[in-house]
Amino acid sequence: MGELFDIEMMKSLGLPFGTRSLSTLAKRKKDCCIVISDTTRPVPNSLILPYIIYDVRFAGIKKENITILIANGSHEPVPESMFEKLVGKEVLEENIKIINHDAYDDTQLKKIGETSSGCPVIVNKKYLEADLKICTGLIEPHFMAGYSGGRKSICPGIVGIETLKVFHGVKAMGDPNSKSCQLENNPVDEIAREVASMAGCDFIVNVSLNEKKEVDGIYAGDIFEAHEVGCRMVAYTSIVKIKEPVDIVITSNGGYPLDQNFYQTVKGLVEASEILKPDGVIIMASKCEKGIGKKEFKELLLEVKEKGIKEFLKSHDSPETFKSDQWEVQKLTQVLEKTKNIFMLSSLDDEEYKYTFSTKINTLEEGLKKALKLKGRGAKIAVIPEGPYVVGKIKN
Repeated sequence: MGELFDIEMMKSLGLPFGTRSLSTLAKRKKDCCIVISDTTRPVPNSLILPYIIYDVRFAGIKKENITILIANGSHEPVPESMFEKLVGKEVLEENIKIINHDAYDDTQLKKIGETSSGCPVIVNKKYLEADLKICTGLIEPHFMAGYSGGRKSICPGIVGIETLKVFHGVKAMGDPNSKSCQLENNPVDEIAREVASMAGCDFIVNVSLNEKKEVDGIYAGDIFEAHEVGCRMVAYTSIVKIKEPVDIVITSNGGYPLDQNFYQTVKGLVEASEILKPDGVIIMASKCEKGIGKKEFKELLLEVKEKGIKEFLKSHDSPETFKSDQWEVQKLTQVLEKTKNIFMLSSLDDEEYKYTFSTKINTLEEGLKKALKLKGRGAKIAVIPEGPYVVGKIKN
């Protein structure tokens, strides 16, 4: 990105928040595990990884003893064909080991205890055994955990499915404090914080992005202190307060990579519903070129249609009845409890639209025309071009 980025990156690694420099921490360490986000997050890995790798190698850790661990959570593994796009050509040509985390593979996992709320803490074994633990990520509003980045790289990023059953369970997801830009009394974040404390982390490198997806902040150092500074900055740039709820919200899912499927699009719908009047209208633009999402997600969407929201939540309210991706469906049901008026512009075909609880539109103009017919010419409208990257809040 240029000389200024070079200076800021080196300064962040050398003068971090709440801990010693990365090169100092890396001295006399035998190996290193660097956690990165998967392809659903626009983290500029190709920019930040070379600096991290340089510092740990300069401190004496051999290249063959560095592992890059992809924090997939419960997502599908990133195929090797996507590695260059994920980490960049420079890193790939270093031939550093890159592995996918698999939340369902017991051979990858180790249980290290339970949180105070009884959530089993099961974490990737490769990470736990590493002499130097580094997490990277992007700080942005997160529709259930407050903010992404920081401790979220560990939980949900590299934990086992039994941990996710509680972290993403009906109780935690249904709490009114489990929402964007809310860390205080957020049960989802509280679980992530405890899990990260137990698993340990020596250093984080988190960034924030502007509307052009360019790095506008680097937050390196202690996993909690550096993340807190980043969250405060992101709150300042991401939260927009309005006087009262509106009748119509026109929004997007923030472009690639968040608009790649309907599963991710739920995030934008949730954020739009936060500032919407009951029975208001959401007009969503999201490409969804990869369709709806995983098979399990589609099956759960059909289950909601068949059972209704109340019975669906009742059917999945314990670890024994938990199913992968149910948290995303639960968040969608919260939108549907406020409004059924959703118009969506996407590349989904007619058959796929049946899963979305939305009405197909071919242009935003068509959606606005339909919305005004429902809500009247004097309807109050909010437009959020950046989708879930900007969070609307109603002034108290």
